[in-house]
Amino acid sequence: MTYSVVIVEDEIEVAQLLAQYLLSPDKRRANAPRYQVLGIASDLATARSVLSALNPALILLDVHLPDGNGLTLLSELRARDTKSEIMLLTAAKEVQVLEKAMQLGVCDFLVKPIMLSRLDQALSRFEEKQQHLSAAREVTQSMVDALFLNPADNPKDNTTIRLPKGVDSLTLQKVRQVFNATPELAYTAQRIGEQLGISRSTARRYLEYLLEIAELMVDQHYGAIGRPERSYRKCR
Repeated sequence: MTYSVVIVEDEIEVAQLLAQYLLSPDKRRANAPRYQVLGIASDLATARSVLSALNPALILLDVHLPDGNGLTLLSELRARDTKSEIMLLTAAKEVQVLEKAMQLGVCDFLVKPIMLSRLDQALSRFEEKQQHLSAAREVTQSMVDALFLNPADNPKDNTTIRLPKGVDSLTLQKVRQVFNATPELAYTAQRIGEQLGISRSTARRYLEYLLEIAELMVDQHYGAIGRPERSYRKCR
């Protein structure tokens, strides 16, 4: 899935860096971009105009703008019940800014100078939330926990401790992201290996683990020479 974004940032170099990063190819999905940048606004007035016509999935919003405060725009967006997720970008160090941002429901808060590793973490959280919401048919406790809890908050369910030998939590997360991004598709171990840059046998190990814990289901079919091939699909 590709997510739409509007960037509200008065420093043109920062805005361009953010746009370039968002448009970078995603190796998990055949080098397709993860994001579509719909527009860039460098002041409050332009941002209001852009967002009156567009409803992006994500807004990257600076606090200090030449003609006003980004928190004012955030309040306006919430008042009109926008569904856009909003990440606040700021050099402000006042705790009151963070408190106000949390009250208004930002999905993340990035302090300048922005580290790309931290931005990537924020984007990954945003994507996982969107994937959980789009795939859910009803509210369950496990879905709520996935949205609101950090895995470290629940030591009894910490998969980084319980994973079997040979299954790495980071690689497992990447495999899960493939299926979360395209839950309607089936994947062979060969295809997963190619997408993630790992061997076929390694990919199969992770797929079989997800099958064992009932996150995936499997279909077996035979090729032209009668050799069985397993295709894995996300459980509905």
